[in-house]
Formats: sequence, structure tokens, C-alpha cells
Amino acid sequence: MRSLETAVEQPFSIICLSPQDWRAALPTNRQHVMLRAARRGHEVLFVETGYFVGRHLWSLLRGGERRSLGRRLFSTEQVEPGLRLRKAQNLLPWGSTYRLPKAVNSAITARALRRLARGMPQPVVLWIYDPGAAGMAGRCGEVFALYDCVDDYTEQTITRRKREMVASCDRLAARRSRLIFATSTEMYERHRRLNPGTHLVPNAGDYEHFAAAVDRASAAPEVCDLPRPVLGFAGNFLSSKVDFNLLEHLARALPRATLLLVGPAAPDTASALDRLNRLPNVRWLGPRPYSELPRYVSVFDVGLIPYVSNAYTRSCFPLKLYEYLAAGKPVVASGLPELAGMEPDVVLADEVTDFVAEVQKAVERDTEAHRSRRIELASRNSWEAKTERLLELVRRELNGSSPTAPPR
Repeated sequence: MRSLETAVEQPFSIICLSPQDWRAALPTNRQHVMLRAARRGHEVLFVETGYFVGRHLWSLLRGGERRSLGRRLFSTEQVEPGLRLRKAQNLLPWGSTYRLPKAVNSAITARALRRLARGMPQPVVLWIYDPGAAGMAGRCGEVFALYDCVDDYTEQTITRRKREMVASCDRLAARRSRLIFATSTEMYERHRRLNPGTHLVPNAGDYEHFAAAVDRASAAPEVCDLPRPVLGFAGNFLSSKVDFNLLEHLARALPRATLLLVGPAAPDTASALDRLNRLPNVRWLGPRPYSELPRYVSVFDVGLIPYVSNAYTRSCFPLKLYEYLAAGKPVVASGLPELAGMEPDVVLADEVTDFVAEVQKAVERDTEAHRSRRIELASRNSWEAKTERLLELVRRELNGSSPTAPPR
């Protein structure tokens, strides 16, 4: 009998359209799901749809990953068994803002992918993470397209023109896809109105990777001796997400605790992080490789998800949730209605004073039994479990049945 990792009930190939490159510093749904699909026997062509080709050519001239980038630009690059990379052929600039260059780039890329699809094991499914690539649905040699909506892309935009473009692409992706996967209730309800084949499949966590953080002895040397309790956040510091005022208030309210921050600053958040880092009990370490993150999470006494409350975070289901829980850490969060109802392991507190109080309670009431329960919860919400759920929905669609949305 084949192992669960490689067992495939109905093999099919996947062309994945991703706005994020495969080698992103912090892997997200795209990398986690496609890697596990390939490990289960599905051939995957991972197409990096971002950026104008001129930018890539400039990178080739400057050096760096010259051979790798060259292969992805002009052919494909094998990076894992069953998984190849390819760059979209975005020959015209400003495709993310204007309709004409987007249409031309989509047509050229779709033609190339259609040719590649003929050489892949059939049937082929087009797996869309990039709503801007929705125009390629039905044109890449696939039996059907699906839209894996993991973010509210419209709320990430700034300019009116780009916002209108992204919203239009999001609707087009929903209409042209046979299946839609949504990671939050708000996105599920919005897309369900456009497409009855919409399914709520919340985000998961890299359980095996972060389970090592249960052992504090695995901590990186630079954080081993921090004063406890250690209140930690690991992730990207984006102004659209992170509530810096809340973090400052927390650090000032609990001067004997250490506020440990791990992750890169965005251009518009560097000054806020520098100001926060000047407080005596705050340590901002900057970015650390994904492979090393569990060694920092291991020293957390509480995992923080201090998000602002806005239209974007209403649709967020942060990946770090199950990473913290896999390490056995209690979680205190704000601005994330999608996490409601997960008490006592995850507590929401949107008011500053409530947030501080809940952090104190999480430290004082933590027990071995609580940690074991969190770890078990994370193990049931791993990327392996989520990938199998998604693949099963695709298999049922290929078999002609009508899958139903899973209960929450």
C-alpha cells in the first residue's frame, strides 16, 4: 500500500497561476499546497505571474539567480519532483493597471501554457491564485479552472484605478471558475453570490515545521535569555495589518515582559518599528529565514496577532495562527473576526485594555493540558489536511459530482 503522502485516487495535473514567486521569503498557501499536491503524485506547473518581463531581464543583467531566472523565463525549471516553475510572458508593462496590456500578456502566456498542457498527464486543472490572470481561464488547455481566493486583493490596493481593476478581475475569476475556495467567511459569502461552487476552506499551518518549537531548548541563542514572559509576533510588519499603537501600549503596560518581534519592515512601517524598538523591553530582530522561525517562536509565552480592524483584516485568516498553536502557544489577537469562537486557545480582544488583560491571563493560566490541546488542534489543521480537502473537491468535480461546502 502506498503511503498517504503519495496516494492519489485520481491523478490530474495542475497549472498554478501565482502572483507570488515560488522562492518567496515566507511561503504562503501557494507554495504549501502545490508542494504537497506534487508530493501526492500530481504534476504541477507553477507559473509566476507577477512583474513585467523587462524587470526580469534587468535582473538577468545584474546577476544573482541568473541561471534559475533564465530557465523560468525561456523554459521551465524543475525544483521538486513533479513540480516545475515557469514565468508568465508579460511582454507589456503596466499589465496590473491597464486592461490592454493585461489582455495582451494573458493571451501570450495562455498560448504558451496551452502548448505545455498538451505534454502533461491529463486531465489538467487551472488553479488560479492570481485574480489578474482570470482572463486565461478556458484558454490554457485545462478541463476547468478554479479560483483559490486566499486574500481580499481589492482591499490591498491603494489607487482608484487599480482598485477597480482588481475588483473586476476578482469577479471575473469567480464567474469563470468551476470551483472557488475561500479562506474566510466574508470572502465565501461574497463569492457564493456569484458562483454556487464556492467552498469555505480556512487556512492551515505548517504543523511539522512549527511543532519543533514546543521544546524551548531549541531556541536560537540570541533569544534564550530574554526576560519572561516573552510576548511574541512573527510575520510581516504591514501597515494594513499590524496595530503598532497596540503593541506600544502592551509594551508600556507590561514593562517586565519582553515584546519580541520577528519579521521584515515595509517601507511605510520602518519608522514605527524603530520607535517601538527604542522601548527598553522591546526586541525587534528583523527578518529571519523561514527555516529558522520555530527557533524564535519556541521562546514565546504568548503568540500575538495584533491586527488593526479594517475592511482588509475582516477577511483575513492569518497563517501564523496554527503555527503558534503547533508550538503549543496561547494566542491573543485583535481585528480578526474570522477567529471568533476559538476560545480558550485563541482569544480576540479589540480594545487596548482588554488586549493587555487577555495577554496577562494567557500567561497566568497556561498549563501542560492547555498546550497539548492546542497542539492537537493544530495537527488537525495542517497543510496536509487542507491540501487533501482541496484535492478531494477537485476530484469530485472531475468525477461529475457536486461537492458541498464543509461545515465550520
